[in-house]
Amino acid sequence: MKQVTIKDIAEIAGVSFSTVSRCLNDSSLVSDKTKSKVNKIADDLGFEFNAGARSMITSRAGTVGIIMPEQYKESNVNVYHSMLMNKLRTSLEKADMDLIVSHQQNHYSGQNNIIRLVTRNKVDGLIILLEDLSEESCEFLEKKSVPFVCIHYPPGKVVQDQDVVYTDHYMGGRLVAEHLLKKGNQTFVLIAEEEKHLEYRQREDGFCDTIEKAGFTVNRYYSDSSFDAARAVVSSNIEEIKEYDALFGSNDLMALGAMQAMRDAGMIMPADMSVVGYDDTEFCLYNNPGLTSIHQPREELAHISCDRLFMQIEKMKNGEQLLKKRISIQPVLVPRESS
Repeated sequence: MKQVTIKDIAEIAGVSFSTVSRCLNDSSLVSDKTKSKVNKIADDLGFEFNAGARSMITSRAGTVGIIMPEQYKESNVNVYHSMLMNKLRTSLEKADMDLIVSHQQNHYSGQNNIIRLVTRNKVDGLIILLEDLSEESCEFLEKKSVPFVCIHYPPGKVVQDQDVVYTDHYMGGRLVAEHLLKKGNQTFVLIAEEEKHLEYRQREDGFCDTIEKAGFTVNRYYSDSSFDAARAVVSSNIEEIKEYDALFGSNDLMALGAMQAMRDAGMIMPADMSVVGYDDTEFCLYNNPGLTSIHQPREELAHISCDRLFMQIEKMKNGEQLLKKRISIQPVLVPRESS
């Protein structure tokens, strides 16, 4: 008997391959009605997700490489990326795929790990969590027609006509501003990231543009993206900062560091200062008061990225071209007691 595949279900249901995959993954991007229809067809056909995904991706390795940023060892990067990594692992394991986690460059030999993984036939495709993919890596991947998807970071200079799935950080900053304005705040502090990485610049622009359009100004203080640095900056400027009534930290650790400095100075949140962070990490729940934050949709980032990669692999297997997409996912503000 012929093995039932996701493509078979898609044809019967009259929906796309990616829609079927999302239904089987219980993605929030698909309506309950469509999920019910697709899952009923799958049940009627005796479809088993893992077996189907494996038959769809008939490859030598059965493995996807995940390329993490060099800064992954730093807590300010690791906190969010580890949560995203867990979602990617879940999506890949549901598809019966193994994963190899690496960095773009070997720390000891200086060798390009992306080239090494591909030339040694270790992986069937790559999910890349890098702000800047090197020209060497990008040229190699395109020359060798290696399936890959860039995830989380907005499209950079090197990656052009490729799949990129990322959060709309400008909208995230805008959501923070709209929340604070709705609460009646009128004087605003931004603890901005001093290295000006693209995702942080977009958060800053979304926040400041919205505040300024409402007729108010934003006072910026700069630090690196760690708890300790933000705490030190706020501590050294505490008399000025006390004059404001709302603070946005460019990530959760920066917001929490700022809150600690204000607590040290006898301030009470949100009575003296409304505070909002970004990333919606677990630390938001452990803080007292709970930290309002922007939730990056890591579940959807993982589902869509894996779907796009699997489609690339399938198309390549059949000698077909896949139109590459830049997919921007909308973040959500999660209100808590700090604001």
